[in-house]
Amino acid sequence: MLFSNSQLPSSNKQKGLALITVLFIFALASMLVLNMQQRQRANIEQTKVTLALTQMQTLALSLEEIAKSGLIKDMEYDQNQKPAWDSATESWNQIIPITEHGINASISIRDMQGLFNLNSLQNNPEAQQRFERLLADILILNSSDITTELTARLNPNASAFNIKGAGIPLTHISELLLLDSMTQEDYEKLKSFIATLPVGTPLNINTAPIEVLKSWDPSLTRTQARDILNLSHGSRCEPLKQDQFGIENVGDLWNHATIKQLVSNTNNKLWNQTDFDVSTQYFSVLIQIHFNEQVLMLESLIWREQGSSSAIVVYRDFSKSIDDPNLREIECTKFPS
Repeated sequence: MLFSNSQLPSSNKQKGLALITVLFIFALASMLVLNMQQRQRANIEQTKVTLALTQMQTLALSLEEIAKSGLIKDMEYDQNQKPAWDSATESWNQIIPITEHGINASISIRDMQGLFNLNSLQNNPEAQQRFERLLADILILNSSDITTELTARLNPNASAFNIKGAGIPLTHISELLLLDSMTQEDYEKLKSFIATLPVGTPLNINTAPIEVLKSWDPSLTRTQARDILNLSHGSRCEPLKQDQFGIENVGDLWNHATIKQLVSNTNNKLWNQTDFDVSTQYFSVLIQIHFNEQVLMLESLIWREQGSSSAIVVYRDFSKSIDDPNLREIECTKFPS
């Protein structure tokens, strides 16, 4: 039987279709394999990063323990030696570098009682005025608005005004950013001068910056504040010179000519010896670790109880940035004129 061309079986077309199908299956399989390889590589990289981060966190906690041990040793030394104070001349006030097995790390300890305690504003009109003066001194223009809003936030009776978290002491300085009147720019100016400590924690006069002391009294000039603090900041950071620089007790501060004159004013109720101290219970331990092109920052607030051999972690913060202004020593050289 004869067939016309239009009736011949399309075997060539069928072969072409089969080839295309096979190529498509191979392409699809290749894409699946490639995707699996990419996921596997991503999982490996993620595992590497997670492992490195875990190692860095473990190292950071170990360095935190070293810092705690150092602070306990310092307290034990102070209890057995004279003078017994915490000042800028002590060995803990030095950035400690650590380089080992490809890891670059550092430990920086800062006295938090030398800073302005935000929680002191609670039911304390004098502290509220000091805070407003501190804001104005560092050129924060809306100092009055910030002080008013923060005072309302710390007022135990503010719950009646539907203020969230009213009356609860602050636990971290970043809570200031919740205030409507606080801008990021003003916060950056302020954060190296403030702390959030329990209400009633005294100021360590031996580690306070000029700005904080100057805020205590509107009659206290910057020059006078500098002269007072040069008694404790007048040396390099050398422990052997501790007995040469430092205010040994609050009575010595009250005997300073400038303070004596201010206190002698019968109308001046801004100066109270219980507001000051020469030793510290609260320290910030700042740990910085560089490893495998990664950076980890840890800040731990440490409570070193006086008369005890323990140091307790109040909080840990892994959100610090590498350019944080608190990552520095307290100035030990004399303040410039």
